[in-house]
Amino acid sequence: MKLRYIILKVKDIQRAKIFYSRLLNMKPTKEEPNRMVVFDRQNIKIGLYNPLADGDSLSDDDFGDNCLPAFGVEDITPELKRVSAFAEIICQKKVDYHEWFLFKDSEDNVLEIHKI
Repeated sequence: MKLRYIILKVKDIQRAKIFYSRLLNMKPTKEEPNRMVVFDRQNIKIGLYNPLADGDSLSDDDFGDNCLPAFGVEDITPELKRVSAFAEIICQKKVDYHEWFLFKDSEDNVLEIHKI
């Protein structure tokens, strides 16, 4: 078994597309208007999904803690500075050799960037 997708439900797919394009420094690799935007990151796809496009309901309970995508970087300091320019930083921590920060995306989902 291999992880292929991380899919996040989003309220506003255009707003989320702009946020993730900026975060990942790339354009989407696939788009289905008003339904899904996909970013292919080294064979793991990050999908932003609007359930309303498929006739499903959407409530505030669907957001904020439905997934915790974690991205690894070599140097956390420039990433913290870059991301803090467009996202709310929730916390920054360092425990032993682990160093990371958490932040919110445009849809109130929490993400992590940690030092590899």
